Amino acid sequence: MKLLSIHKICLVLIPGVLLSTASCKKFIEVDVPIDQVSADKAFLNDATALSSVLGLYANGNLLPASGSTENSLLGAATALGGAAADDIYLSSATYLDEFKTNTISTSSGYVNNTWNYAYAVIFAANSAIEGLNSSTGVSPAVKQQLLGETYFMRAFTYFYLTNLYGDVPKVTSTVNSVNLTLPRAPQAEIYEMIISDLKIAQNNLADAYPSAQRARANKAAATALLSRVYLYIKDYANAEAQATTVINNSAYKLESLDSAFLNTSNEVIWQRFTFYGYSIFGRNFVPSGTTPNYVIYPSLAASFESDDQRMAKWLKPLPIGNITYYYPYKYKLRDATAGNEFNVLLRLAEQYLIRAEARAQLGKVTGAGSAAEDLNIVRTRAGLTGTTANTQSTMLLAIEKERAHELFAELGHRLFDLRRTGRADAVLGPQKPTWKSTAVLFPVPANQILYNKNLTQNQGYN
Repeated sequence: MKLLSIHKICLVLIPGVLLSTASCKKFIEVDVPIDQVSADKAFLNDATALSSVLGLYANGNLLPASGSTENSLLGAATALGGAAADDIYLSSATYLDEFKTNTISTSSGYVNNTWNYAYAVIFAANSAIEGLNSSTGVSPAVKQQLLGETYFMRAFTYFYLTNLYGDVPKVTSTVNSVNLTLPRAPQAEIYEMIISDLKIAQNNLADAYPSAQRARANKAAATALLSRVYLYIKDYANAEAQATTVINNSAYKLESLDSAFLNTSNEVIWQRFTFYGYSIFGRNFVPSGTTPNYVIYPSLAASFESDDQRMAKWLKPLPIGNITYYYPYKYKLRDATAGNEFNVLLRLAEQYLIRAEARAQLGKVTGAGSAAEDLNIVRTRAGLTGTTANTQSTMLLAIEKERAHELFAELGHRLFDLRRTGRADAVLGPQKPTWKSTAVLFPVPANQILYNKNLTQNQGYN
């Protein structure tokens, strides 16, 4: 009988629940099992297998049920990644200033925690893949569905891990004697695995969501993430094709700015709820008093066109002295009073912007089926007139600006965009006195290098 022991991996897998433990030191350290569930019980039949995979979704390392935004992988991508770029920053305290000034210490607890959050989810996904593949009690149809969801979750987590740290260990099993000494794999190899996982997810998942309110992954979620990955690796033809598949799906449409982030929105491709009934982003961005936790950078606020309705609908002003700051207001609720907001993780507007950029890179700048056409769909929703960009270079800059205005305060998009396009130095250098080119990636946590001598540090960090 095979045992899935993950006591010190930060997670304990039991049917329906993934429990966090505060004692985790290494991202793949496993002691003699204390709390464990055998594979033949966790994946005994359809019901127990479903419960175990639902526990993967409920993993607090991906998104916390409560607490500060940065205390999870996706919260860290949003808050820490936003501060490291010119997106959002913590205004109510100074404890994240090292991200704002791009002077991140290799011993930063936030950097180490984020690394651990990611590998905790990855290890749990690997455990589920192994358990499902070895099970003889789960029906073929259910096994196919759950494997699709699990591969999607692993790909989704690796996407954020590699975009925060670059080259990272490629952990694909629960064999700890191997995992404890893995070196960093090249990012290109990580992307190859992500693409492979997403293709498996696409093949295994149906168009219909397996749960209400788009809270579990379906084929469109895998396709949407795949379009993003292809854009990042500069495979523009495939990025365009995958985005087109999602855009042409009648289940999705752009909603009004007021409705885009509601949990009933048809713009949402994938969203996750919290058990407390509110989104973690609304909880942290909407102030309880007069001072918000996070504000957007003044440079971002100043870059909006005067008639852009996203300024009125998705931002709130905060006058301080002679300066007016703005805080994110895409989510309207701090608590569960109305209970109609989840954490939106994939949405249709991004797919239009992905396809616009892919088409621009392919030379389809203006006219029917062009970058301009896609860009203008997003601009029209924001109350803007059509773009004036009519060359490849001006169109790419227009798309970059539109992404900043459409995707601010969402999952680290701005930092990732500036790095993948090679534009970080040009954009952030003039704004930040302590900016350095190597700050586009976080440092590999010093603790991880201490535990695993095969790990190396990112350039620019001691």
